Amino acid sequence: MISQLTLNPAKKPIEPPKKGGTEAPTPSDQMEELRHQLKETTSQKQENERKAKEYLDRIKRLQADMENLQKITKRQVETVTKQASERLLLKLMPSLDALREAEKVANSGNSLPREEIAVGLKMLQQQLSEVLRTEGLEEIPAVDQEFDPERHEVVSYVETDEKPENTVIEEIRKGYMLNGKVIRPSLVVISKKSPAKEEGPIGDEAE
Repeated sequence: MISQLTLNPAKKPIEPPKKGGTEAPTPSDQMEELRHQLKETTSQKQENERKAKEYLDRIKRLQADMENLQKITKRQVETVTKQASERLLLKLMPSLDALREAEKVANSGNSLPREEIAVGLKMLQQQLSEVLRTEGLEEIPAVDQEFDPERHEVVSYVETDEKPENTVIEEIRKGYMLNGKVIRPSLVVISKKSPAKEEGPIGDEAE
């Protein structure tokens, strides 16, 4: 008993040694840690909201720019189309004038030779064809050409041995291409092989 009082005179309970030499976190430390995490979470949320607002503003600006570009492009297309139509009409006006002059002559009672009428019509046709050619319009070759389903439309067949099969032998309506694209196929008649003639048995003799 005397030895125990000597070793521990204050009579304090002997605490067991702490493992690892570290102290357990106190409630105040835990609260401080939670405040720190909450502060970081709030800061991150505010940063995400700022970025989201910035991205949304960019999208709105891009959308507005796209709408303006579409409006500008539409106006430019309309302007170019009007200018192209005006240019074409100006080119066609001389032919229209020629047709009106021909109508006046026809109604004047003057009898023109058929040859002169034919020449005038031929010149008018050439004039119109040249105007349309400058705009990219081309006639589709037809007669004596091999049938092309992309450029020709068959209306009938004719059996013949004078032309190879599937050859255009007549053009019913002329077809046209615009800048290399078929806008109206030619209506054509094409050749078809004649059925083989039946021959009598070999060796038959006439009676």
